[in-house]
Amino acid sequence: MEEARANGVVMFNAKLLEHDPLTENQEGGRLTSIISQLQKDNLWEGFTKEADIAPMKRLREIHDPEFLNDLHKRSYSGLEQLDENTPIIKESFEIARFGAGGVLDAVDMVMEGRAANAFCLTAMPGHHAGIASSGFGSLVNPMAAGAHYLTKKYGLKRVVIIDLDAEHGSGTQEIFYARKDVMTVSLHEYPGVTGTGHYEELGAKGALGHNLNVPFPSGYGDREYRVCINEVVDKILWQYMPEFFIVGFGTNVLNDDPASHLRVTENGLIDIYRQVMELARRICGGRLISVLEGGTPGNLMARATSQHFSLLLNKNISAVDKVNKDELISYADWYGYAKLLKAQFKKYWKL
Repeated sequence: MEEARANGVVMFNAKLLEHDPLTENQEGGRLTSIISQLQKDNLWEGFTKEADIAPMKRLREIHDPEFLNDLHKRSYSGLEQLDENTPIIKESFEIARFGAGGVLDAVDMVMEGRAANAFCLTAMPGHHAGIASSGFGSLVNPMAAGAHYLTKKYGLKRVVIIDLDAEHGSGTQEIFYARKDVMTVSLHEYPGVTGTGHYEELGAKGALGHNLNVPFPSGYGDREYRVCINEVVDKILWQYMPEFFIVGFGTNVLNDDPASHLRVTENGLIDIYRQVMELARRICGGRLISVLEGGTPGNLMARATSQHFSLLLNKNISAVDKVNKDELISYADWYGYAKLLKAQFKKYWKL
């Protein structure tokens, strides 16, 4: 176990599995499919670390206390749905706290040198949970909890959350919209389920330029992600110089995932995260944790997640497909769109 910790760990608590029946289909549930794939790929035994429950104190620092109390009551009331995308059971609020707790524990492990990085399993996505709002599958926001914890406990002045899920992290944006110590960067399909995430949403007065959205039209894929990270994200982060990276991992960007109209291939997804990991390595010595966000439960999500954790461990990854060649969008389209993005971001960063 010590050797595994020197590389990377998977944060997990068995309590998370109690939510899994709510996501099951013919290919299994969200976590059961992922765990089965990790076991098959020899990435489970010896790599897992049991996550503790997130203290309410830590959640109250990012969420309104009354909202949390109400959410707890509604979960235990026997309600079966918070909205059409958010099924719950009586234990769902507690289960969500274990997802956030895994992120807090991962932060401690990386900051204390007990792990090079960590991948945090969650029972449900969290980036839609805002200061006093849940929905779209989210109850509380583990990435936000981890970022605030880094500024509170460890006194970091610059933390970046890079959300690469296909849906905009509306809750994460809201929580940090007026802050400069946590930069939020989101690459997502637009318009999406939340109706948020336009590139003109740049932060509140005093923190302008520290909330960055890259809304991708349907049909964007490997090439657009790669070029965007190189031409926009890379350049901005070298100026911001984050001391820690928190990455939102979503498989709903994949071409064969019905949850979005983006066209990222499995191999392209690996390359996207490889770019971000290399950026973290060069800027802050590789201090990075990755948090499971969205994706359609099943074999595709499980396979992509296993490939992601293998990448965190710096293991060799077999090519699962080729980069998408049948591009729907011409490069001229991206070039014109990038000019609009850069015109917004140039007000605050050199591009």
